[in-house]
Amino acid sequence: MLSVNHRIRLILILLTVFFIAILAIQPVASLRVESGDFRIAVSKGDTYTIPIAVSIGSQESAGDYAIDVGGFGETPDGIYQSLPASNDTSSFSARPYITVNQPTVHLNPGEREYSNITIRVPANAPDGGRYALILVHPAPAAGGAGSGISTAVQIPVMLTIAGSTLTQTGSITNLATGEMVTGEPIKILTTLKNTGNYHYYGAFVNVTVTDAAGKVVATTSTDPSRPAIIPGYAITFVTPITATLSPGTYTVKADAKLADGMVLLDSKTASFTIQTPYVPPTPTPQATVTVAGGTPIPSYTVPAPAGTTGPNKIPFLPIYTPGPDALMTVGVVSAALLLWSAKRRR
Repeated sequence: MLSVNHRIRLILILLTVFFIAILAIQPVASLRVESGDFRIAVSKGDTYTIPIAVSIGSQESAGDYAIDVGGFGETPDGIYQSLPASNDTSSFSARPYITVNQPTVHLNPGEREYSNITIRVPANAPDGGRYALILVHPAPAAGGAGSGISTAVQIPVMLTIAGSTLTQTGSITNLATGEMVTGEPIKILTTLKNTGNYHYYGAFVNVTVTDAAGKVVATTSTDPSRPAIIPGYAITFVTPITATLSPGTYTVKADAKLADGMVLLDSKTASFTIQTPYVPPTPTPQATVTVAGGTPIPSYTVPAPAGTTGPNKIPFLPIYTPGPDALMTVGVVSAALLLWSAKRRR
């Protein structure tokens, strides 16, 4: 029979082995991409060259990485998604404007490779914005299998046709009430579609609920959306209502506005019925919006490669990429466990 101390040491050893195993199967450093700014104003008939640099950490395995140009898609949560050419049917696509001079780069540990992205703007480009996504990812190996790293970096391309008329309009295409459960907020779902020819940031929704007599019983607003809403796409805002409601029919009104609150994009009303008294949760949560958007971690800047400066050349700027924070946490925990175990043996 093992003593208590021996059992504790055995558990610590097993935990340490577990954490070391996690470290062994995770990439030590992320794929890193740096580039010029792809959110620019462009003139009809002009050509622009924007460099990008791709690198991996010194502890990574060598491999091939692909640089693809896809259509600009967006989910109802506001997450950007690269679209293959077959699905890129938007009239606002910039994908046909873009070519990559080196679609695949081979990277050795700690190595950086460069590639130029060329944007050729048609002389008859329509007014508004044009959009694409550049995706840097491990190239498929022979037989179609990907490399051992699942990391990928996505670069939004947002071109503004200089001198064109920009329209920022929107339409609420759906206003609905989620399932009503006593003790949980009533969710008002408002879907806002960009019906203009240009993207916008900071859209938000004001929600007002009135009873059958016209009395206002609840008001709330979402936070401004962090991702841009691209022309032709829609995102869904989720607004919780937490007022006490008696049985009856209620009217909900949603006003979609831009960040300054001075531009009303659209308004829509709908009704819902409460069958039994609704009791809100305690404490009352704050209204939030479900669209995605994280705080980027800035990367460092590298010198521009030769041939990327001059007329119609864009200054070399950093792109953002996530770091392996989870691995740091695991390493700290493992080290602490080892030190504590060592002290116990003394």
